[in-house]
Amino acid sequence: MQAKKSLGQNFLSNPAIAETILRAGDVQKGDNILEVGPGMGFLTEFLIKKGALVTAVEKDDRLIEPLKAKFPEITLIHSDILEYSHTGTYKIIANIPYYITGEFLRRFLQETAQPSLMILMVQKEVAERIASAEKESILSLSVKIFGSPKYIETIKAEHFDPVPKVDSAILAIYDIKKPTDVDLETFFKIVHTGFAHKRKVLIKNLEEIASKEVLIELWSKLSIDPKIRAEDIHIDTWKKIAQTLNS
Repeated sequence: MQAKKSLGQNFLSNPAIAETILRAGDVQKGDNILEVGPGMGFLTEFLIKKGALVTAVEKDDRLIEPLKAKFPEITLIHSDILEYSHTGTYKIIANIPYYITGEFLRRFLQETAQPSLMILMVQKEVAERIASAEKESILSLSVKIFGSPKYIETIKAEHFDPVPKVDSAILAIYDIKKPTDVDLETFFKIVHTGFAHKRKVLIKNLEEIASKEVLIELWSKLSIDPKIRAEDIHIDTWKKIAQTLNS
């Protein structure tokens, strides 16, 4: 079946990569797996062989009946994943369209019923920015406040059909949970303000939401370099800044 460009479909076809994905997710018999975008069921088959209990969410009308016929044992949901909410304890395995990566992460990391972990196939550059770049970004911090991202493996473009223009990567996000030591609204407000003017040092950007005197005292207390920029601040320090400014 021909992939739909409008849905960002690129079907995976390498068994070794499927095995890497399952190992990264520590998929065990009886695990509840939310598979996003099963396509023609390549990964689905591996999940079933592992004994996982699969709920698959597929948007493409053309794929619903073939998936039902091939995998009667799965729970198949015909829906847009961005409009779907899961329940219970579960893991996410997903080969998502690149163009929904940011919105997908925001939705499921902040869900009432969060997954315990995510194993995602994403654009290589995005995986690097989240998990292995020396500099932080709004995206990387928005993931790290909820879990621990890890860059698993680069996947070359030729392992997909059709072949995309860029390489992909397997990104894992482990230990997902809502933080109990920081107010999320305050955290995100501070992070977005901190990155608002990239040429300015962080303390100058944050003068939009706190007085200069308060910030100087806080920087001294936390031993922060007054010349440091937002991209050079570690997640733990961001949390301490948010905790203090929230109080």
